[in-house]
Amino acid sequence: MSIALVALAIYLASVILLISLLKRPVGETMVVSFLVLCAFAGTQAPALAWESLSTSALNPIVFSVIVFVFLGALFERTGIINRQIDILNSLLGRIPGGAGYVSTISSALFGAVSHGGSANAAAVGSVTVPWMKRSGYPSHVAATLVAGNSGIGHVIPPSPSMLLLLGMAAVSPLADIGSVFLPLMVAAGWLLLYRLLVTLFFVRRYKVTAVDRSELLPFRTALRNGYLTLLVFLGILIPLLITIGPVHDYLQSAIGAGPTKAINIVVWIPILMLVLTALLGIKNLPHHPREAARFVADTAPSFVAVGATVLFAFAASEAFTALGLGDAVEALLGGLDANPIILLIIVGVVLVLVAGPLPAAATTATLGSVAFVTLTEAGVGVAAAIAAILIFVSTEGASPPAGAPIYIASGQAKTNPVKTFVPLVALYVVPFIALGVLIGAGILPIA
Repeated sequence: MSIALVALAIYLASVILLISLLKRPVGETMVVSFLVLCAFAGTQAPALAWESLSTSALNPIVFSVIVFVFLGALFERTGIINRQIDILNSLLGRIPGGAGYVSTISSALFGAVSHGGSANAAAVGSVTVPWMKRSGYPSHVAATLVAGNSGIGHVIPPSPSMLLLLGMAAVSPLADIGSVFLPLMVAAGWLLLYRLLVTLFFVRRYKVTAVDRSELLPFRTALRNGYLTLLVFLGILIPLLITIGPVHDYLQSAIGAGPTKAINIVVWIPILMLVLTALLGIKNLPHHPREAARFVADTAPSFVAVGATVLFAFAASEAFTALGLGDAVEALLGGLDANPIILLIIVGVVLVLVAGPLPAAATTATLGSVAFVTLTEAGVGVAAAIAAILIFVSTEGASPPAGAPIYIASGQAKTNPVKTFVPLVALYVVPFIALGVLIGAGILPIA
């Protein structure tokens, strides 16, 4: 067996052992498991560890997630989250479990912009997790919803995973963004519909009720008290306007493409939201050194846990690539010759396993070409094959035990991430394999 496949098995076993059995902290688990993984490089282990960590430290998603952690703390400290919750409750509080539906739809909307699972969980969870908990969702259910929803952006065009796939030599002669845009949007619609049904299941399973009417402010009152807090979402709108749509087209014609292309929305969205939050809530921020020090001390544990988790999760993906995991899986799939549905199941399981420790884009980069060739040669349609592959890799955020969004959402909900493992596998990972198979086989139409 390939050393990379052995390394993958040992890495996953290490994460499960440390978190589930030894009850070690998440950050510590990811560090130790990463070191175990690097040991498979033998005498090159120190060089592999340094290269993987240095590359991951410069990844904008790592920066974005950490900023969103601080943003969530500021939301609570400034009281912005409470005023926004009052507005949301006045609109949807009368619907049983309304906060969960807002979280699910928000993940799809944010996913259409950022596409990354970790950034999605950090951004959406910072607002909706406190609201869900206050609405009656158990903490682990709130975390499960945010993590399970976080990967939908990988299916919504034009996601990085999709662009990677379309740029591969085996795919580019057969498909382009124009030919797959609508099918992928339809596929994302199926995924969103399923996620809303899962939310409904949680609402009924845990008997999440509508908010007591006595706790609901009239909409006009809630809006009057908190309308200024909605300005924080200009932090999302402004980068979007600059990078897509008619404003983007105008700026390109006026100043050229260079400046607009230089704007990375994954970086600038959290920065602008952070600045706007600080300005809107400045009265409630620490004004003395002792207060500031206490605030930093209170938020530091979240930074350490989430920062270590995300950094070492991405570092592990770099290490797997260096160890040749892509080539190992390609050799494993290359000789398969079976019924299309059987192949879809096999490819789906393999991609989901690999997308656990690796981000979706990294999984696509290493395995996308061989998966596409395997499926299309078996008779799966081009658009259906692309949609199925993207659905499989989109489970990155919902795949325990190594999916970074799981720990981001669990940290926001202040719950043990192990409590999310079973519902994530049962309600997201396995059903997404099934949805990918059904779409790949043409049973669920996308065109």
